Amino acid sequence: MNKRLILGICVILCAAACRPAQVKTPPTETITRPAKQTLTQKKKALTQKKQSATQFPEVLGGVVQSDEWVIYKDEEKEEFKGHVFYDNGAYTFKSNYALSDRRTNTFTATGNVYAKSHDAEQDTTYQAYADYARYHYKTGKGFLKSTTKNPVRLILTDATQTITARAKQVSFDTNAQVVVLTGNVDAKRTTAQGNQTLQADKVTLKQQENYVYLEGNARLADDQRLLQADQVLYDGANNQARAYGARPLTTGSTEQGTFAIIADSIDSDAEGNLITLQGKVQGWLVSPELNNNKINEKF
Repeated sequence: MNKRLILGICVILCAAACRPAQVKTPPTETITRPAKQTLTQKKKALTQKKQSATQFPEVLGGVVQSDEWVIYKDEEKEEFKGHVFYDNGAYTFKSNYALSDRRTNTFTATGNVYAKSHDAEQDTTYQAYADYARYHYKTGKGFLKSTTKNPVRLILTDATQTITARAKQVSFDTNAQVVVLTGNVDAKRTTAQGNQTLQADKVTLKQQENYVYLEGNARLADDQRLLQADQVLYDGANNQARAYGARPLTTGSTEQGTFAIIADSIDSDAEGNLITLQGKVQGWLVSPELNNNKINEKF
């Protein structure tokens, strides 16, 4: 799973709540439209929007559209009902309902939550779908949750691939860059070379350490190979991967033949060039070279 996927989606929620934009304001305010910007000025303005991610506007109603906008001044809350919408050109956010609470430093959205971000430099688009979203804009922590039969969906698309991840809940910490997907986690990567899938009960991603940990009914597969285990650990910083628990099983085919092997644990470098099977190893390898060898004529 591309590690940029989750971080990009997490940033969107903050973007929807925090970035200023030219949108409708309450009728009591006067809008002064600026002169037409040059291309250089537009690029500069977009850069300033991205850099101001932590600057929270005094009144969100000035940048977020909705059918109904209610300010609770004493409670320091703003409520948005019906067709909640935000778009600053780089980030888009939608939901049926949203609540900004300054006392708790939280932004909450419910009902058909949708967020989208496009990285023009990388030509990459990030999208998120959920029933419920909550973000704490001081700590950088939050989560996306499914409250219906539809799972949370995270989608990354660029020129070479599409990655779609599904789960019941996604929690994240944008400061520590840690993301946890729980509940029927299912991710699929589609490229011109083929498909890759990942499944588990829980997936923990630590982006700074390039570390991924799959727990419970872990299953990784591509068009040629399959690995099943109770737990799978990928440590990119140390170029190591390990599958263990419940007798890991690996099956597939290579240029040398087809195979099916179980062991107490399976260790590998990140590229899969060096694989070590430990414990009680059982399995078979069917190779055309072995089958056609003259030694078989003696048996």
